Amino acid sequence: MNAKSKILLWGGLGLLCAVLILLATTVRYNEDIFNFLPSDSEYAESMRVYSSLSEASKIVFIVSGENPDSICSAIDAIGNALPDATTEVDMDGFLTKLDFACGNLPYYLTDSDYTALEACFDSVSGKDYIRNRLLDTKKVIATPGTSFLLPWLKSDPLRLISPTEVSNSQYAGTASAFTSYNGYMMTADYKCGFAFYDSPYGSTESQKNALLTDSLNSVCGAVQAQVKSVSVRLLGAPVVAAGNAVRIKTDTIIAIGLAIVLITLIMLYVFPCKKEIPLILAAISFGWLCGMAALSVFKGEVSVIVLGMGSIIIGISANYPLHLLIHKQYTCSVKQAVREVVKPLLIGNITTIGAFIVLISLNSAALKQLGLFAVADLAGTIVFCLVWLPHLMKINSVAEHSDITFKSDKGSGVWLKVDVALVLILLIGSSLVLTLDRKPMFDPNISHLNYMTERQRADFAWIESLAPMSSKPAYLASSAKAELNARIDRWNSFWAAHNADSLISTIKSEADACGIKSNVFQPFYTLISSPYQGLDLSDSETLAALWPGRFDTEAMNSYIAGSLNYDFEYLGLLCAAIVLIFLCISFKSIALGLMAFLPMALCWVVIFASMALLDLQFNIVNVILATFIFGQGDDYSVFIVEGLEYERKTGKRMLPQYKKEIIVSALIMLVGIGVLVTAKHPAIFSLGIVTLIGMASVVIMSFCVPPVLHKIYKTTK
Repeated sequence: MNAKSKILLWGGLGLLCAVLILLATTVRYNEDIFNFLPSDSEYAESMRVYSSLSEASKIVFIVSGENPDSICSAIDAIGNALPDATTEVDMDGFLTKLDFACGNLPYYLTDSDYTALEACFDSVSGKDYIRNRLLDTKKVIATPGTSFLLPWLKSDPLRLISPTEVSNSQYAGTASAFTSYNGYMMTADYKCGFAFYDSPYGSTESQKNALLTDSLNSVCGAVQAQVKSVSVRLLGAPVVAAGNAVRIKTDTIIAIGLAIVLITLIMLYVFPCKKEIPLILAAISFGWLCGMAALSVFKGEVSVIVLGMGSIIIGISANYPLHLLIHKQYTCSVKQAVREVVKPLLIGNITTIGAFIVLISLNSAALKQLGLFAVADLAGTIVFCLVWLPHLMKINSVAEHSDITFKSDKGSGVWLKVDVALVLILLIGSSLVLTLDRKPMFDPNISHLNYMTERQRADFAWIESLAPMSSKPAYLASSAKAELNARIDRWNSFWAAHNADSLISTIKSEADACGIKSNVFQPFYTLISSPYQGLDLSDSETLAALWPGRFDTEAMNSYIAGSLNYDFEYLGLLCAAIVLIFLCISFKSIALGLMAFLPMALCWVVIFASMALLDLQFNIVNVILATFIFGQGDDYSVFIVEGLEYERKTGKRMLPQYKKEIIVSALIMLVGIGVLVTAKHPAIFSLGIVTLIGMASVVIMSFCVPPVLHKIYKTTK
């Protein structure tokens, strides 16, 4: 290579690296687990409505103690430290919600309410029912301290709804669970009080909520120091989001750090020439920069959980320089090494990229980010390996061999029997597990992927036991709108079929008999006298106000499960199709293509059985296992089949070299994945343990299945 070519080669690399580094430093980071959820318009609108609910941003101070007066003192101290905190029962908020409900009564009526209305039109029992209701109303009006309920009674003289029905508090509970003590909200045993603080950052701005949580924890400590007989702790979605942010960052740093250290140790052991290790790290780093630069250009941000998965991408991208550098030990020149491995390298790289491209088409922001990052990372790594790495490699005139040994021709028959036996044992055992109806399930519950301390989980369970959420009919915005519109239609249909004037006349006469001014219920008369037009349900705040607390997690999870199950099936089938088609084209043989593809297909049987035995479930994070199996698994199969074919055509032994490369590559890959099981965050741990099972399965199948099939294939030639 002349001087001009060297300047172009290395100058171009330096300039390219500078641009990539500049772009990589502009990427924004977020820790929101919700980025893995579907991002279609239906779900996005539902999340906007959810964000409009006060509970989405509410932080609860839980003050525990034996003396209720001490608890009140602690709550006062919280109020002094945080003037914006709600320390007493929020009567103003309650009245605002009650007033809103009174003006929009049709939205709140149920089947039982219409049954009661229907009874009002009976000539005899109807009058008795109305009279009893009005007498109850009169008692409420006469009770001291209940004047604030007059707007409700004027709009709803028949008491069709109750004030507790319109309370939009997750912790409203039942009268037996909570009570008021000197204006403070407490549990019925007076051993726990509550204060509330609304985070200005909602529940998804985890970085800002982390700072806020630190500040509020300082308040908790100061209050405990001031009132020593109480304990104060925090609860709420923003607090959980903050904890997730910290845990994800910690787990990501630990996972990537461990992966780099362990992979480096493996390479120090494998390579006789230690100077080759920096070359591998250079190739990995270049690919990483390409991935980050792609995110900067096309997305602008990346989920930190996606970067946590980066340890797996490191394991995949490390394959390419590893294969080239290890194979060079068996050749006399770099050129020969490149020539002998370029075909399986390119086949494996293109099929891997093809598998990850599928992620970009999925309906999840984080999975799109992962797909884009992986595609750019792997493409950048292979380009570096084929363009710049050969020039950096030391040219050895004598082949260097490792101490790792492989089976010889003499024992090949024995090893084939072992391969057959191992595959049969795995498949038969897996089939038995699956036929016993122990199939792994899909867990759509996003809360199971949130990191919470044991104390937080216990607090959530305690609150739920005190005030269990009632059964609610809908979660998604569209279904909520449909239900609300149906209620308006039912209201208008009811009054079209019934004489409102007749009911008004009965209420007036019975009110006079009860000693109540009949015109006090004019708001109700007006409401039933003409068709109700309803409110604009396109506004998320209005929809949230009309549908308080009705975001049933089962309905949400059902929707997510349906969406992600479809994505999972789509992902698996498309990955499989891309890999199979390209393998057949690359080998120019359907038989060889199927031979390389079959280990990946069979390993799914083992994966499902292993997950069932270990009681593991698929979820929105580890669902991307399919891309790793088809993306990485085909690399191993390709090299095995390529080695078998090389020996069939030339008579020269190539398979031992390829197997050594695969062993080192698989070891690094399993280490890169294995470090994720050290994570405490459920999402990252879940990905690590399930992918570890999957990759171990595909390595075993790749080593065992192709030799058996190739033995049969050779007899047909």
